[in-house]
Amino acid sequence: KVAILDTGVRKTHQFLDSGKVVSEACYSTAATNSNYYASSTCPGGASSSTAVGSGVNCSTSWTSGCSHGTHVAGIAAGYGGNATYAKTGVAPSARVIAIKVFTYFRNRVANGPCGASSTAQCVLSWTSDQMKGLERVYALRNTYFIAAANMSLGGGYYTGYCDSDARKPIIDKLRSAGIATVISSGNEYWDGAVGAPGCISSAITVGATLDSSNSISSY
Repeated sequence: KVAILDTGVRKTHQFLDSGKVVSEACYSTAATNSNYYASSTCPGGASSSTAVGSGVNCSTSWTSGCSHGTHVAGIAAGYGGNATYAKTGVAPSARVIAIKVFTYFRNRVANGPCGASSTAQCVLSWTSDQMKGLERVYALRNTYFIAAANMSLGGGYYTGYCDSDARKPIIDKLRSAGIATVISSGNEYWDGAVGAPGCISSAITVGATLDSSNSISSY
């Protein structure tokens, strides 16, 4: 199994064959301050859920970013057993644990967390919800054989390890249980720094290369 901590997974997608998602959870904290409104993506607006359906992707009518978790799940474990999707993901026989850790945001002011517009909306992820998602993976370690927890998210600019990050202890616990936490290095055009939590020393940080030359991709 591979746990996908992201915007949720659309279980009915053709690239994810029937039964691909074996467990679901959602951790999404609502909040309001002078810069934004934030509302939960969990069923019924709850702050957390492990019920069936709780790991389904957030609403694509809110933002196209809500398809991101499905995209990542396909890369990890997509099954190309039909004419439409002839290729497969990295591990097409794997199953997915879908853990939604994103929250709906809407700006209240210009240049808020969702961009320049005072009414812009997006999905973002609280560190605390990511930690709850990772704790859920750890709690399932004896229920499923879990190879990895994938976090295609992050931010900031780090040229060295960031081991004071609050997510390190649970990443260490997962590592001690034989579960790799695999995190994107960032998409900020850098070649000398990575984002957090990818900068944590006990995580595995992944960047993109060009297949033809194995050189760093432009993004």
